[in-house]
Order: sequence, then structure tokens, then C-alpha cells
Amino acid sequence: MKVLITGGGMVGSHAARELVARGHEVTIMDAAPREDYIRQVAGPDVAVSRGDITELPGLLEIARASEPAVVVHTAALIGEAAQLLPYRGVQVNVLGTINVAETVRLLGIRRLVHASTLGVNDLAQPQPAPLPEAFPLGSSGRIYGASKVACEVLLDAYANAYGFELAMLRFAGIYGRGHFAGGSGIGREMHDLVEAGMAGLPAVLGKGIPASYEVVHVKDVARGVAAAALVEPLDQRVFNIGTGRLVTPADVAEALLTVFPNASVDVGQSRPDRHPRMQPLDLTRARASLGYDPQFDLVSGLRDLVADLQGDPSPRVD
Repeated sequence: MKVLITGGGMVGSHAARELVARGHEVTIMDAAPREDYIRQVAGPDVAVSRGDITELPGLLEIARASEPAVVVHTAALIGEAAQLLPYRGVQVNVLGTINVAETVRLLGIRRLVHASTLGVNDLAQPQPAPLPEAFPLGSSGRIYGASKVACEVLLDAYANAYGFELAMLRFAGIYGRGHFAGGSGIGREMHDLVEAGMAGLPAVLGKGIPASYEVVHVKDVARGVAAAALVEPLDQRVFNIGTGRLVTPADVAEALLTVFPNASVDVGQSRPDRHPRMQPLDLTRARASLGYDPQFDLVSGLRDLVADLQGDPSPRVD
């Protein structure tokens, strides 16, 4: 099967590797593709095209040429990258997503898999149990969360209007080997902490990690993306993709000391949240419908990131 992935960052590149490993033909489209990174992660068999999701004609041209049965949409501006330039954040995240949906409609593409976030959860609401996909939506007043809420609502309406298959994946905070050009404070901080441990430098947890959060290894995310792209039948539209466990900065520090026993780790300051996350994501639906089951806990995930970085010593490029 042919798959078009928008975005050649951490999620897009790892999802491409997973899909290629399962025998599928993948094209990655990115506005400024970092081909060295894509090749290092996804391998030599992935086609790479330069294109901007905010420009519908170019997106249509690449999609026509690659002839996908499924589009996996990961291109976005995350966190502060969206917040610093709100108009650009909305333009990329919302208009870009509608352009992807319009491409799916115009070309008769069967399925769209959209990368969403646990940030669409309205944490001002009571959290008595792990949060299911039916938990209320809310943005906490931030551009990234608001744009992702808008994308989910609009994509659901678009799929209703035009009848294409839709899977929206709400990822926990993702860490792994990345270049972080699109943002992701949590991913960047986890990456930097591991690099500090590898170099024998003090690892200081900054403000990128909240006091209570859920993080997931990108290779687990890639398996979730591949499952959503390939599963038959697709019997739901929204899926939580995480670990089902919350972590604190102290948990991250303990895991780092397990991986680097002689390291100096300072918990530092966590990121303040107006409405803290009290419950993890409920993975019941993803397990039942996608066969998704996370393989990495925090320690094994950090060890895997170390192995990835040791396999290629080239530095992360911001």
C-alpha cells in the first residue's frame, strides 16, 4: 500500500520507518525536509518531497504523484512554536489540516490519519478516572491546544460530509530521537537530558516537563500510527496513544539515574499548569480496535534513545 506522510519530523519519520518495515511504500512531504535525519530514521526507501501544507496546489500535486491510499498528517507547529506567532500557528495547524482533508476529498483517498494531542483534553473538568476519548475538549487558552481542538471538530465534520475514513490519534508527550524544528518542549528536554547523561554532564530538568504528565516513546507512537493506517475495519475515529501512566519530574530523574548511575541529576523547576493532569489516558479503545500496546516504559525508552544516539553521533539540529 502507498502512504503519504505530511511532516518529516520525529513522528512522521518514525511512522515511515514502521510502515516501510511492514512492506508499504511511503512518501514524506515536508516544507523544509531534513533529509539526513529522515534517512537516518526512516531508511533509504522513503521518497521525500518538498511541499507546504498551507499551499493546496502543491499538496495536491505531491499527492497525485504519490497515489496514496492513506494520508498520515503529522505536520504542525507545536507548543511555543505555535504560541509565539499565533496567526502562523493557526495557519499551519488549522488551514494546513483542512488542505490535507480537501486533498483527501478531491483525490478520493480512502483514509486520513491525523496526529492530535492529549492537549485537547479540558483539564478544568473533573478527572476521577483515566481519561477516555469522550472526555470533554478544551484548549487551556493556548494556540496549540485550540488549533488541535479546531482540527478535530472540523475533520469530524469533513469526514461526515464526504465519507472518507478518519482516525485522530491523541498522543501523549512524545520523546525520542528528533530534530524538533516544529516545537515540542517535552521531546526536546528529554532528548537534551539523555545527551547530557551520555556526555557526563549535569542533567537539569527545566520547565519543559510539567509536574504531572504522560510521556510516550516515539517508536510506540509509530506503531499506533501504523495500526491506524492499516487496521480493517476502522471502527472508531478517535484513539488515545500513550502509556496509560503519569510521570513526574522526580520519576524522570529516577529513570535517568537508572540509565546513567553516575550522573548528576537536578529536578529543577517543572512547568506550571493552571489545571494539572491528574489522570493518564485511557488506552482501552486503542487496545481493542488497533491492537495498540505500548512496549516501552520510561527506563527502557530512555535506554532505547541512548542506543539510537550512539548509533549515529551526529548532533541534534534545532
